Amino acid sequence: MSRALFLAALVCAAPAHAETRYFSDIPDLPLPPGFFEVAVAPGFEGDGRLVFAEAIGASDGLAVRDFYYETLPQLGWSENAEDGAAVFQRGRERLHFFLIREEAEIRLRVQLAVQPASMNAD
Repeated sequence: MSRALFLAALVCAAPAHAETRYFSDIPDLPLPPGFFEVAVAPGFEGDGRLVFAEAIGASDGLAVRDFYYETLPQLGWSENAEDGAAVFQRGRERLHFFLIREEAEIRLRVQLAVQPASMNAD
């Protein structure tokens, strides 16, 4: 077998591997496959912290929802439903997800709120 044919067979046999990307201001929150982050207004920090992030992708809302329902529990987040919204809790951190259809794309809005330590009930 020629070297070129061997390399071509090796490339075709290798599994497709998409690199996981993360939101820049929420470095442990992965972006759904096929989504890319867009610029948003900055959040703020004081006793607590509020971070806003957005991403756009050509997917459907159910695929995005399923991605986070499968991924976030592995990262220590637990589901916490609020009026039908997708909300996840991890310690003092709370994630809110909003999906907005814009023509052929989905805009994913994320809000991360970190409650001040002084508000812990412990």
